Amino acid sequence: MNEKPVICLGCAFWDTIFKVDHIPDHGTKILPEKAVQAASGMATAAAITIARLGGHVELWARIGDDPVGDSFLLDLSQEAVRTDHIRRIKDARTAFSTILVDSAGERLVVPYTDSSLENDPGWLPLGEIAEASAVLVDMRWLEGARAVLLEARRHGIPTILDADIAPPEALREMISLADHVLFSEPALLSLTSRGTPREALLEVAGNLRAEVVGVTLGAAGALIWQREQSEGTLYELPSLPIRAMDTLNAGDVWHGAYVYGLVNNWGVLRSAQIANVAAAIKCESFGGRLGSPRLPELLERSQALQPPFANIQGLHPQF
Repeated sequence: MNEKPVICLGCAFWDTIFKVDHIPDHGTKILPEKAVQAASGMATAAAITIARLGGHVELWARIGDDPVGDSFLLDLSQEAVRTDHIRRIKDARTAFSTILVDSAGERLVVPYTDSSLENDPGWLPLGEIAEASAVLVDMRWLEGARAVLLEARRHGIPTILDADIAPPEALREMISLADHVLFSEPALLSLTSRGTPREALLEVAGNLRAEVVGVTLGAAGALIWQREQSEGTLYELPSLPIRAMDTLNAGDVWHGAYVYGLVNNWGVLRSAQIANVAAAIKCESFGGRLGSPRLPELLERSQALQPPFANIQGLHPQF
């Protein structure tokens, strides 16, 4: 196992998650079947996934100096995520969400981020990046993500971007800075007029210098474009068939498992395949990122995987 830490930077939320039969389309009162609270957010859930798989990981983020922040830090410490470089902002509130998850596993998310959480990345310990195994950033703190990606690139440290939905101009800037660009489907489609994820991925990948450009597609698995010398190959990676109970944080768990695989020399395709399995396992139980797997379960379930299908070859990037 790689002893160097993965640095995850970005979104830090405290989630309150309710399991309900259905999400109403009008004003009413509903009683949940279950409820949980947990530290979450994109970078946070990815970091916890890495830790659960046995990796060394730390989270760089901003939270408030409030009781919710206390709960957030306690939860992370129980998951073995290092929190030394989480900054607590005086008089600010920690970001939080209320989430409804229905019987089909779909969700309604209502997030709140306090504008008092400072965007200035000047406090980040960028000097520590040279000793990291990789960095993973999301799109929710652009100033911090930009600083980390640039510093990591300067030292030749692998850079991974969780390219979720954001203003197109921000997405275009950030995807130019990462070695591994991993889109959500809505984010990818927002950058092109192409009608399908496959067409959109090929168009976007052809204009980037990234080594890997991928998109997660929920139950359909993922598409991964990998640079191979002067050409690129697009691989279709199916997921496991499951009955989804809760899709919340599935993409974040995918990213965490993918990065864990990369830093432990599994290779891009095996890492992505096993990330599909990790996300599927997560979706089988209620509670958002609480369903992320441990390594023995993940490896056992991964035995059912089929080889990736390389369906398009010989694509020449256009810079």
